[in-house]
Parts: sequence; C-alpha cells; structure tokens
Amino acid sequence: MATNLLVSSVAMALGTFIATSPHRAAKIWGSQRLDNLAPERRASFVNWYRVFGIFLFLGGALFAIDTILFSYYYP
Repeated sequence: MATNLLVSSVAMALGTFIATSPHRAAKIWGSQRLDNLAPERRASFVNWYRVFGIFLFLGGALFAIDTILFSYYYP
C-alpha cells in the first residue's frame, strides 16, 4: 500500500509540474524536439505537454483513491 501511495504521489507531483509549467517541462524532457520544431508548432507541442500533465495528475489521483478506498478488499 505504501508503494502505491508513493507512486501516486510522484505521478501527481510530476503531473502538477507539467500542467502548471508545460514550457519548462518541455525544455527539460523534450528539449531537442522542442528546438527542432517550427515556432508555430511549438505552441501545440507545449499544449500537448499540458494535457499530458493533467492526465498524469488525474491518473495518480485515481490510483491513490483506489489504493486507499479499496485496500481492505485485497489481502
């Protein structure tokens, strides 16, 4: 259970970082791709990073909720 909550916390923290600062996250993890894109495509790329961060946060939150609420079902 503790491992699941740790994974959930990491996913939620990364998701929050990516969703709130997608340009910085894209510079860190997709720097070469970001540099090679045309200026009009960079905005779309950064927006997709934001969407990824939102889904990562929601996935981590749902995994934490599942771990907490349904932990007594699994021995």
